Amino acid sequence: MANQVNYFELLNKRRFDSNTSIIPDKIYFTIEDGVNDPAIIGTAGNFVSITGLPKARKSTIIGAMIASFLIAKPVYTFSLKIHKDKTKIAIFDTEQGEYDFKRNITAIEKITGYTTKEVFTFLDAFLLREDDPHNILMLINEYLKHNPETGIVVIDGLLDLIDNMNDEGASKRLIRTIKRWAKKHDILIITVLHLGKKDNSSIGHIGSASDRYAQSTLTVEKTKEGTTTISGKYLRSARDFEQIEIMWNNDFKKYTQIKP
Repeated sequence: MANQVNYFELLNKRRFDSNTSIIPDKIYFTIEDGVNDPAIIGTAGNFVSITGLPKARKSTIIGAMIASFLIAKPVYTFSLKIHKDKTKIAIFDTEQGEYDFKRNITAIEKITGYTTKEVFTFLDAFLLREDDPHNILMLINEYLKHNPETGIVVIDGLLDLIDNMNDEGASKRLIRTIKRWAKKHDILIITVLHLGKKDNSSIGHIGSASDRYAQSTLTVEKTKEGTTTISGKYLRSARDFEQIEIMWNNDFKKYTQIKP
C-alpha cells in the first residue's frame, strides 16, 4: 500500500507565519550595470531562463557567466557568486558535441586567464547529447545527490529534458522537478531555451511554463550589425537593467562589451 499523505501536517508545514524572521535569499546571480544597487537575477531555490533563437550565441553568454563565477567578479556585467559552502558550478550540455564544447572552454580560459586544469577545479561539465530525456533527468539528479558543494547548475538546453515540448502536463512536471531540485539542494539553476522563429516567444508549453515560474527570463539576440544583446524579458525580483551588448574583437580574439 502506498504511503498516505497526512495533509493536516503538510498544511501546517506550508503555513506562513508573519512573525517568523525570514532568512535573506542566498544571491547567486546579479547584473552589475552601475545603476544603484545590482539587479538581482537569481537566488537560491529558484531558476533563471536564458532564451534566444538558435545560433543566437546563448552558449557564448553561458560561458561568460561561468567565467564570472570562476574569477568572482563581473564579466559583461554578469556576476555569479561563490558562497562559502557552494564553491562549484556545473553544466549539463545536451546540444553540443565535444569540438564545439571545447571551443567554449577555451573562451572561458581566455576570459579568466586560467588553465584548463584550473577551470575544471571549480567546474563540472557533462555532455549529454546522446542521452534521452529520462536518462538526462536521472543523471542530473544523481549529480545533485553527491555534490552538495555545487551552488549553480546550468542546463543547456531545456528542450532535451522532455519528449514533447507541447505536452502541457509533462512540461509542468519538468518545471516542478527543476523547482524541487533548486529548493532541496539550495542552488540556482540556469536553463537555456530556444525561442520560436515565427514570434520570438518561448517555444511550446515548456516555454510557457518556464516563463511563468522562472525568477528571471533573459533574452539573447543577434543584431544585424553582428553584435549580441542580452536584455530582461521577465524579472520577478530585479529592477530593469541596461541592455548588455557584446561584439567579437579581432584584436583580442574574444568578445568584448560595447559600453552604452
